[in-house]
Amino acid sequence: MKTDALRQTYLDFFKSKGHKMFPSDSLVPADDPSLLFTGAGMNQFKPYFLGLKKDVKRATSCQKCLRTADLDRVGKTAYHHSFFEMLGNFSFGDYFKEGAIEWGWEFVTRALGLKPDRLWVSVYAEDDEAFAIWKNKIGLPESRIVRMGAEDNFWPANAPEDGPNGPCGPCSEIYVGQTPGKGVEIWNLVFTQFDRQPDGSLPPLPQKNIDTGMGLERTAAVLQGVESNFDTDNFRILRKQLHEFIQNPGNQVARENAVLDHARAVTFAIADGAYPSNEGRGYVVRKIIRLANQHLMSLCHSGRNASLHRLVPAIAHVYGAMYPELTAREKTISTIIEKEEQAFMEIYKTQVPNLRHKLENVKKTFVPMTTWVKTVVFPYYDTYGLPLETIIEICNEVGMEFDIDLFNQSLDEQRKRSRESSKITGEIFSKSAVYTLVDGLAPTQFLGYDSIEENNANLLRIIKGESIVSELREGERGVLLFDRSPFYAEAGGQVGDTGHVTMSGFEAEVLDTQYLDRCIGHQVLVKKGFAMTATRFRLVVDAERRADIMKNHTATHLLHSALRKVLGEHVKQSGSLVAKDYLRFDFTHFSAVEPAALARVEEMVNAEIRKNTTLQKKVIGKEQALKEGAIAFFGEKYGDEVRVVSIGDFSTELCGGTHLESTGQIGLFKIVSEGSIQAGVRRIEAVTGHWAENFVQEAVNELQLITKELSLSNNLIGNIQQKQKHIKSLKSKLFNIIDKKMKEETKKRLKDAAEVNGVKQFYMPITADKNLISNDIQFLKTQNTSFFGLFVSSYADKFDYTIAASGDLVLSGWDSNIFLKQINNYVGGNGGGKADVASGGSKNIQKKDELYNYFITGTSNFVYSIKSK
Repeated sequence: MKTDALRQTYLDFFKSKGHKMFPSDSLVPADDPSLLFTGAGMNQFKPYFLGLKKDVKRATSCQKCLRTADLDRVGKTAYHHSFFEMLGNFSFGDYFKEGAIEWGWEFVTRALGLKPDRLWVSVYAEDDEAFAIWKNKIGLPESRIVRMGAEDNFWPANAPEDGPNGPCGPCSEIYVGQTPGKGVEIWNLVFTQFDRQPDGSLPPLPQKNIDTGMGLERTAAVLQGVESNFDTDNFRILRKQLHEFIQNPGNQVARENAVLDHARAVTFAIADGAYPSNEGRGYVVRKIIRLANQHLMSLCHSGRNASLHRLVPAIAHVYGAMYPELTAREKTISTIIEKEEQAFMEIYKTQVPNLRHKLENVKKTFVPMTTWVKTVVFPYYDTYGLPLETIIEICNEVGMEFDIDLFNQSLDEQRKRSRESSKITGEIFSKSAVYTLVDGLAPTQFLGYDSIEENNANLLRIIKGESIVSELREGERGVLLFDRSPFYAEAGGQVGDTGHVTMSGFEAEVLDTQYLDRCIGHQVLVKKGFAMTATRFRLVVDAERRADIMKNHTATHLLHSALRKVLGEHVKQSGSLVAKDYLRFDFTHFSAVEPAALARVEEMVNAEIRKNTTLQKKVIGKEQALKEGAIAFFGEKYGDEVRVVSIGDFSTELCGGTHLESTGQIGLFKIVSEGSIQAGVRRIEAVTGHWAENFVQEAVNELQLITKELSLSNNLIGNIQQKQKHIKSLKSKLFNIIDKKMKEETKKRLKDAAEVNGVKQFYMPITADKNLISNDIQFLKTQNTSFFGLFVSSYADKFDYTIAASGDLVLSGWDSNIFLKQINNYVGGNGGGKADVASGGSKNIQKKDELYNYFITGTSNFVYSIKSK
């Protein structure tokens, strides 16, 4: 059975058993700060497991997962992956052990056709109930039921002893293998029945749940009769593509496997919005790309063909039917990976010589191996991504013995930190108050598309703090939940409405509107009287503010479409904010937008505004909307029925926000700024309506003021350029005067400087910019004198320092960067440089006066020793 067929067979099987099929959640969890990436099928169902949401009792899904704790093992084993797909069926207070086991057995033996004598199962050692079901209900011989401890058959692993607190329970796993105790685990059935307490006790949960996970790739390998997940049908397609740009890779299957896994992982991660960066998820994506490049460089025997991005089209082709976001964002993903690869190759070119230079200096200064392996070598592997083989080779070149055990200790420490940062932290489930606060309430009926006023809203619930209360009095703040409301709750980048709630003798200001699950929560400050439930109120939205928000929202759709038309179809929205006074739009693009292109975008939007096109809004099926060309906004979750907003033939998008009736109501659109916010993502900020008019008028006023103050004629550009030329000339003259005086002072100080074994100890307090310091150091080097010097400049709350040395001293073993790090530690500063010149700075201004003596004392002995050789 092919992998795609297995996925569909599983989902169809559990749909036939009354399970609602959920699409895979994003790899980037939207509402779960405890997770770096989605790592299990149960993540999106936490509210159901806790009994906080109750509209679904049975669910099934195929979940995209990303785990990074064992990256170094990927490719070396048959089953380890960073990215994988997890099949799962879930019960929320419905069926329990018997149902899960019976359907599990039915699926593997009937739907998949695996013979019972090829299967055995494990149960938790103390779970007699599960053991009895397997033996008596399923008819499995006791010899094929293996009892295991909490480390293997409890979720989370060993939770009774180690925690974390929260829902947990025993497991039963299904294995493929002729001999019990040996084989391949394909399915884990978790019986979530306990609520672990801080004292280690395991009281039963009020609602017992089922959480299962079947590895798609692992099960496909079993069904296809192959030894490794990497030999299954989908991986064979990807491997064929990989071989097309690898020339004579040799027998390096483990490296090929790692490349295929990592390429798939970053393709899916970037498709879900996790772009390479220096922190968080972005750091993980960047690290995986660089690990893949390491393997590719070895496979290709050079960096020329290390082109991970060339696998993206094949991955999109293989997985695009199930995950259409890959096909939609294929060009974006490929470009982001390519740029990241180019950046890595530049790092490789610069950091290899840097590491060699550092190791040569370490060898001269007799730094212990336990120190330099961890503090010098390991960062080049972990931060810069240099291959271990390259690091070992450099160590051998400079005559440094490399201790792989010390390196592995650092690797283990980093792996532990990775596990800690990527696992579910603290309590497995954070019992969000939201679901309990709205428990029992139907979704709020939203009336705001057609009206900004409702005179007959029934108050269903009052919330103060995190408690449900019976009333809210004058001067108090709280949240009011009604059965219907014209107030738009913040969603899709559009801010929530403000306005007023009134009735006879009562008035409250609505400060903000937010969703509490599917209910609209009106955050209010009571100005007069008091509110009680089961009372009807008048709700009125701030009309002027709503109108400004709608201008920005409709303009955002026009901007999105204009960017795609001017820059290309690769442009996709990756974030937005629609407020009353401005709009912010983040989009995928890989270079700065040229001023001419930005001007075309702005003019295109304003041209559509002048056409005064009527907006069309309709609710249709999601699949039909996408077929008609509607664009879905990044990161949004859509139901089976979606609202489509169309602006003539210029723009069609899925959108649940509020919009104008026609584009002419926007009035004017003006871009305020454009810039980069991270690799491959740009941001535009713009204003509309009277906010745009005010912006333009302020700009005109400011220009007139500048013209008057500088006595400029109508030829503004020419006048400004002439004044800039004059200012540049004055700066140059001043620079030359100061530079001359500094050199005179330097010559005098050098002549009077003390010596250590023929080397001048040079100290120079300065008040000059870095270019002048650089000039002065170059002047010192022309004086045919051995020297080491310290330049210090101070400001109001900090001071800077530069260490410099003559060339002969550097050749003898001096390294300014090493001494700079010692000073950094002493004064609490930071900085860096090279062997001849290094610079740093510190805000610990009290240490400035001590710096000279520390420097002279710390370096004199070293200078004496190297000059005496």
